[in-house]
Amino acid sequence: MNRVNSRFWAVVAPLATVVALASASLAFGKDDNENSAPTAWWFETGQTYTQVQNAITTLNARIINIKADVSTNTFTVTYVKNTGSYAKSWWWYVGIDAATLATNITNNNGRLISLQAYDIGGGNIRFAVAMVANTGADAKGWWYYFGQTPTEISNLAAANKARLTNLESYVSNGQTYYACIMISNSGVDGKGWGWYYNVSPQTITSYIASSNSRLLDLTSAGSGAFNAVLESCATGCPGWWWYYGYNSYGVLDKTQNTGSRVLTADKYPGACKDGGGNPNGPVGCFAIVTISEAPADITACDPYGCISEAKLATNIANTLAGKVVGYSLEVGGLAPRYGGLARTATDGNLAMEPDLVTDLASVSKTLTATAILQLLAKDGLTPDTPISSYLYADWRQGPNINQLTFRHLLTHTSGFAQTASNCGTNGTGPTSGIDYSGLETIVANGVPNAAYIGHPQYGNCNFALLRELMPALLGKTLLGYQNGSPRAQESSTLYINYMNSQVLAPVSVPTSQCKPPVGFDILTYPFPAGTAPGTDWGDWLLTCGSGGWVLSPDQLFRVVNDLATGTTLLSTTEKKQMISSNLGWDSAVRSDCPSPYVCKNGDLNDGSRFLWTYAGILKCDVPVVVVVNSPLPSNYQSGEDIIGLVKDAFNASTVAGTARACP
Repeated sequence: MNRVNSRFWAVVAPLATVVALASASLAFGKDDNENSAPTAWWFETGQTYTQVQNAITTLNARIINIKADVSTNTFTVTYVKNTGSYAKSWWWYVGIDAATLATNITNNNGRLISLQAYDIGGGNIRFAVAMVANTGADAKGWWYYFGQTPTEISNLAAANKARLTNLESYVSNGQTYYACIMISNSGVDGKGWGWYYNVSPQTITSYIASSNSRLLDLTSAGSGAFNAVLESCATGCPGWWWYYGYNSYGVLDKTQNTGSRVLTADKYPGACKDGGGNPNGPVGCFAIVTISEAPADITACDPYGCISEAKLATNIANTLAGKVVGYSLEVGGLAPRYGGLARTATDGNLAMEPDLVTDLASVSKTLTATAILQLLAKDGLTPDTPISSYLYADWRQGPNINQLTFRHLLTHTSGFAQTASNCGTNGTGPTSGIDYSGLETIVANGVPNAAYIGHPQYGNCNFALLRELMPALLGKTLLGYQNGSPRAQESSTLYINYMNSQVLAPVSVPTSQCKPPVGFDILTYPFPAGTAPGTDWGDWLLTCGSGGWVLSPDQLFRVVNDLATGTTLLSTTEKKQMISSNLGWDSAVRSDCPSPYVCKNGDLNDGSRFLWTYAGILKCDVPVVVVVNSPLPSNYQSGEDIIGLVKDAFNASTVAGTARACP
């Protein structure tokens, strides 16, 4: 299965002024802005020179677009994996002068594919560039220029019988100049084309529509204006999109939503929004052009046979479309499917999109389990470690508490749910089973009947208690907060901060909370919604862990995708343990996930308004995320719930294929 790899780094270090070289032995004729074959790719911002070089080496990556940010002494870089149809001999250089650039082009017999000129002070121009070998099928007639006016560029294009592929403006000694790359407008590269400088987004939109064109390059001209290079789609174009005014998280959201990869990215000053419209996260806006690369289908196989990811997604979508208020789903390596409303007319009429946030309900348990497994591994502990020494020293430990392990909490086999009537509270009613004082009481009462231990019964207090065990796992005794709300606040803050830094940020999820933001969130309704107002399920800041995390379907998918296909959050061994032992999954207490796979559902309701969330991993490494903001179609609402809905869709997605062992 191919899944887009996208991540962001935020670092600050001195700007590199050295030259680097990387190469591959193969060359292919299709340029990156024409190639829509699925591939691994990365878009990273705020990188030091060393980090760029490390990414190239460790990922076998090739730069297709690079921009130096002189103000922060870092780089914004877009890479593709240098294999298959993307494999090329190539080089990159930053901080070099014009003479060095010309020499390197000659020595390498290279052709620039990314060019940025910038003034480092006093009219001294430096360059950040990427080039490929201009040989074989990649050979083209081409030119590059800098220090030009728009009139001069027009004249040069006409004289060379060429068309632009890249254009950027820069200021030197108070004057605006332009740097560009041109290729010969003939043969297979012969196309209608156009370019604009220092124009509004509206002008670009109008030209795209009137000329049936697509963007090849988009860069900031300052003051809300842009420079643009376009080519005609008269003979066909790949799917493509363009955006501006989004921060780095918004870039990831938009590429994820469209199943596309970044071609060019230009950073410019401003406090911009993420994909859901929230003005949070890193400062800095991006103007980007993307190209479609999500496949129409992927056949995913394991020892039990094969499924069509497209059939699975279509089956889920067809079950929900028109039968719920709104839904969003993501399956494996395909683009998301979504429809309906996130907010009805009563609450402002907002279409459902996968970058809007909602309470994840009990799917939050899988996130909490990921954090606990990280912390146990850090200290060489296992899920079978007893919890008693990690409880607050001033808490009274009731009968059989000394028999309980982290595994018992992670699999709902502690016996608390059989003993404590409030352990199963889902947070929409009384919170005495999942808040600090309620958990202290549950522990003090213990498990009087030891026979309950080891027998599964679902209880939210199990995962809420993990929140209160985290301080000791982190070596924080919180001795200054003896009992009551001060310690509750401190432990909650510690839990949320850890989750953000170690579970969410590593997979490019912005800083999140266990409470809804102001606006831009998904609300929950009855079905049909009528004029009923929606709910966002309120503030869980002091009760988070078993539920309450507020993320978008996109963001949840990034976590589940890494648990399915990556090793950023957990090692391969830790992931296998999490899945085989059903740690943090409903497969610990249910048999319909479907077997032998793991899944987790979430359900918040007030009797008429229902929020349903789902996360699972099927066929070894196929992540699945579903969010529905109203009751499910009647047969599932009153019967199998969202786990049954996905199971039925999965069972109907079987296709022929070759079985394979899981990685």
